[in-house]
Amino acid sequence: MRILHVLPSLSPGGMERLVIQLAADATARGDNVTVAAGAGTWMTRVEQAGARYVKLPATSRNASFAMVAAAARLARCVRQVNPDVVHAHNVRATALARLALAGTASPGVLMPTLHGVAPGDYSAASRILRRTARRVIACSPSVARSLGAAGFPADRIDVITNGAALQPARPARRAALRASLALGEEPLVIGIGRLVKQKDWPVFIAAASRIDGACFAIAGDGPLREELTMLARGSGNRVRFLGLVDDIAALIGLAACVVTTSSWEGLPLTLLEALSLGVPVVATAVDGVADVVPPAAALLVPAGDPGAVSQAVSRILTESDLAANLRREALAAAPGWGPERMLRMYQKAYQAARTGEPRWA
Repeated sequence: MRILHVLPSLSPGGMERLVIQLAADATARGDNVTVAAGAGTWMTRVEQAGARYVKLPATSRNASFAMVAAAARLARCVRQVNPDVVHAHNVRATALARLALAGTASPGVLMPTLHGVAPGDYSAASRILRRTARRVIACSPSVARSLGAAGFPADRIDVITNGAALQPARPARRAALRASLALGEEPLVIGIGRLVKQKDWPVFIAAASRIDGACFAIAGDGPLREELTMLARGSGNRVRFLGLVDDIAALIGLAACVVTTSSWEGLPLTLLEALSLGVPVVATAVDGVADVVPPAAALLVPAGDPGAVSQAVSRILTESDLAANLRREALAAAPGWGPERMLRMYQKAYQAARTGEPRWA
């Protein structure tokens, strides 16, 4: 089978990591996989997964000329690849893929996955997807509900829940990472993700300012790095910014606690990975998290509440029985969101889309 993935860029992020995972799985089965996307530091990972990478011009919501240029480049790619399935990730990529397919004679089936958008953007997402896609795959039940509530027909939505897991890093890897990042021996409280508004890092920074005896760090990069660094300096300089960290398993393995403070989520892969390693987690109880993570497996707190975050983190750092219980419950629940089921469902979805079946999942 020939599969063409389309996404805005290959900058580090959960959606991009999932695409690379899908590409590696498909190429291992003998499929021909191409990934068309804007530039990003993970371009090399596509090739390492055995897929071909095609660079698209950068696009943005309000740049119609850029969209036309990207659609023209993608149309050339479609003619070259002649895909059976065009797997588009999120709304802009779906619109771009529809434009490209309209300009070719390709019989390729457009398969969009919605990985989640800000709550206020679902109406626009529904409107665009109704016009461009026969069906849509949602990455979690909450994304499906939100899309349906915004007007997209529920009988045209399939759900393939994100799956993720990590193998524990050996002690030598963890020690090497600790040394390379110059992390001390204090308990490490870590946040992992892009430095963007959605992740609400000011809540993490404010919570850190209320807790003594721990090292707080954020692993990731993004457009808000300078702003967040200045905010951290003004809040007691309690948070270190580590930049991009390649060995996430080793980093999580060093942590006493992993914290996510997002204001919204589709379903964050990093959170699932932390839980798969049995590391205690504090997370905001947004739909994409609360739907999947059992209450006993993590401490879920209201979004936008630094006090609730600091209280939950303090409990994990000081109550050894609580930390042990969270670890045990997380390890017990983790097989339910392992990547194997997600990959099998996408394999079936590709076949169903190619053969014209009424449902994909």
